Amino acid sequence: MRFEAKALDTPTDTRRVGKEELTVASVGDTTITREVMEPGWKWSTDVKPIVGTDLCRASHQLFIVSGRLHVVMEDGAALEVRTGDAAVIPPGHDAWVVGDDPCEIVDFSPTYSQLIDAGEAYHAMTAPRASGKRCSRSGAAQKLRAEARVGRLDPGAVELVLGAVGHRPGRRSGPAGLTPREVEVLVLIATGASAKQVAYVLGIAPKTASSHIERIYVKCAVSSRSDATRFAIAHGLVNPLTPTGR
Repeated sequence: MRFEAKALDTPTDTRRVGKEELTVASVGDTTITREVMEPGWKWSTDVKPIVGTDLCRASHQLFIVSGRLHVVMEDGAALEVRTGDAAVIPPGHDAWVVGDDPCEIVDFSPTYSQLIDAGEAYHAMTAPRASGKRCSRSGAAQKLRAEARVGRLDPGAVELVLGAVGHRPGRRSGPAGLTPREVEVLVLIATGASAKQVAYVLGIAPKTASSHIERIYVKCAVSSRSDATRFAIAHGLVNPLTPTGR
């Protein structure tokens, strides 16, 4: 680990998504995202059209710099965070700005920006071009997975975006005797998905997803999600916190 500092006003990547401005900075092995959401911003209105998932499938570790944000989980649980709060928000939620002031947050989890990266890349590939031609859906899926293999996109984010628009998950053989399906499950849980969310993405029963996770733990000789994530990173199935292609 080396000593390093980076100002968020000189970011690696800054862009606008709907009523939200994203500033992404990579520091060491950490990706930090500064998000400024205007009044009226709502995930299901501003971000869902880009990533395609029914709810936000990113995990968040947030510090609220200013403003208020209301979060509703898929089971109906609700939480409102405001200036000075720190919050952990698991995948599977909608959220919106409360009041007439912008909401500024710092997100220490990379999954939100990774999902937006994958969604924007897919839409760019399939959008009409000046020539009138566009990349086919299957061609775009192949290109996205190729980008993930070389580290320019996150594999788990790519599969979530592709699954949301109806593509079958990519099949890869894996280490420790993992089947292609188990690799798919490992990639998803290593990027924050619960067993229920794995079932949704892969089109399987939650009980089946849980069985896959149990077998993965046995084959990989791990006993926790964090250990499984480290195993996936060590074997190149998911990127570390910072995609090398940024």
